[in-house]
Amino acid sequence: MAGPNHTISPVESSDLAFLSKFIHSAKLSLSINRLLYQPWPNNPVQEKQYTGAVEGAFADSSMECFKATDSDSNAIIGYIVLARKTATKGDSMAPAQSADNGHNVPEGMNPDVLAEVSAANIAISKATENIDRYELVYLCVEPSYQRQGVGSSLLQLGFDRARAQAIPLTTAAEAPAYGFFDKLGFKETRHVDIDLRKYAPENSGFGIFRLTGIIWKP
Repeated sequence: MAGPNHTISPVESSDLAFLSKFIHSAKLSLSINRLLYQPWPNNPVQEKQYTGAVEGAFADSSMECFKATDSDSNAIIGYIVLARKTATKGDSMAPAQSADNGHNVPEGMNPDVLAEVSAANIAISKATENIDRYELVYLCVEPSYQRQGVGSSLLQLGFDRARAQAIPLTTAAEAPAYGFFDKLGFKETRHVDIDLRKYAPENSGFGIFRLTGIIWKP
């Protein structure tokens, strides 16, 4: 199927409120979030978290934020955030930053699940922290536009930047998105499995949530 007509342009300040809701909606389907935010769905806490993330990325000079817009309706249908990272110059044998110990957990979030997520991200980042790289922070596409080339068009911005500087592009992929990245040539660097059964009622259907570090090299 031919992809829809869309344009890609930098995010503007007037887009931030919509993009916060866009990310919020995209994350609702993640199984781990049903245990992270309590009581589910705890929308006020989620909205605060994603608003902070979107506004923070927009304000951060080390990050680039772009949107894909439907050419007919002018609706935002995709969003990407890229960050240029330099290699860590410190002692490679130094211990990794510890996960949150529970003292700074936002109200409405499960501290044990949050600690596991934080530890997983730290472990995955260790695999690439000693190299210069671009990091894919966010990539979201409106569900009705998925599998139509929007995500690939947005990701091409990351490929172009990585290729121009001869450095890799990295990210941490949640299981639903892993196949998309695999088809585009990303390779696994490290993965962490979180056993959600520890935090869920018996026979509730929760299982292993895998977060996978991946890398694309030009």
